Amino acid sequence: FMHLADVSNPLKPFPICRAWAWRVLDEFFAQGDEEKKLGIPVGMLNDRDKINRPNSQIGFIEFLVSPLMAMTSNLFPALQPLSTQLYENAATWKGLWVEDAAPPAEEVEKVEGRLVKLKATLVK
Repeated sequence: FMHLADVSNPLKPFPICRAWAWRVLDEFFAQGDEEKKLGIPVGMLNDRDKINRPNSQIGFIEFLVSPLMAMTSNLFPALQPLSTQLYENAATWKGLWVEDAAPPAEEVEKVEGRLVKLKATLVK
């Protein structure tokens, strides 16, 4: 459970989830700014000029948090509401990504397809 606690902000109600995501991304971007100043390669998630905040959170949820949470809620069914919250937060991030980035329709469709798979994995 230690590792799940380390990445638990997407399991919280969205206002808390967003606040923590912004804090973490601000820290990543500050590191990227320093990397730029030093003339060294900027870490993949550290470049504020290339990362879309809401979209980065969809990936974080999809690839890191959801596999861990799916296994945990299968072992401990009482935690299922957290899996549902995780999916709902991913869907909210998708809406913010669309508002923020105005992606092409085909990109939106791809992300919506990913969310369908995410829902099937998380929401029982």
